[in-house]
Amino acid sequence: MTHRPFPVHLPEISDIPALVLLFQADLSDLGIVADPNALVETMTHLLAVNGGHSFVRVIREEESGDAVGVIVAHRWHSITFLGPSYWIESLYVDPVYRRKGQGRALVEALLDYAVSTGVRGIDLEAYRMNTPAGYLYRALGFQRLGRERYSLRLESTG
Repeated sequence: MTHRPFPVHLPEISDIPALVLLFQADLSDLGIVADPNALVETMTHLLAVNGGHSFVRVIREEESGDAVGVIVAHRWHSITFLGPSYWIESLYVDPVYRRKGQGRALVEALLDYAVSTGVRGIDLEAYRMNTPAGYLYRALGFQRLGRERYSLRLESTG
């Protein structure tokens, strides 16, 4: 198990309002206006299937207990990795809490879980201008591909 300075938690229904705010901010950065009701519905669904085909984890602010960081990844069977893999759909940390290791802790939680469950790889895409994300993924062993896509092959534990 990787040592993380920030505890990573399974999200709870009570986290949904904070998660909606995080995803609204993330999507707003991309010029997308997200319907809060649709985000509530989506998050409710993701929490219901968490541990099945979805991996959702949060980091909470110590004093308030509000979620300030989130990772969402989906499990599927990959041709690239010749077996089960995850696609990181979203990794977002509130700007006030960035550059302190929360994003790394969230990705490491996924890596630990993936290895322990026999997953063979993880894919993601990062925005070309998101230099801190690129540094994070390369520091964790992901390889940059020509499509601005990062990939990390995991050895099967089984």
